[in-house]
Amino acid sequence: MRKYKFIWLPLLLGAYFLFMTFYFGIDLLKAGETLRFWATIAAEVVVLIALAFFLRRRDRLRKEREDDMRGR
Repeated sequence: MRKYKFIWLPLLLGAYFLFMTFYFGIDLLKAGETLRFWATIAAEVVVLIALAFFLRRRDRLRKEREDDMRGR
C-alpha cells in the first residue's frame, strides 16, 4: 500500500475536498461570493497536484537510494 502513496493520498484528499466543496460551497454561492468559491477550488486543485508530484518524486528517490544501497 505504501508503494502507491502518491496515488491514494491525493485521491483521498480529493474526495474530502469534493465533500467540503459541496457542503460549504453552496453557501458561498448563495451569498454571492463566486470569486472566493472558484479561487478556493483552484488553490485546492493546485495543492493536490503538487502533492502528487512531490510524493511521486520522493518515492522515486527512495527507490533509487535503496537500489544503490543494495548494489554496494
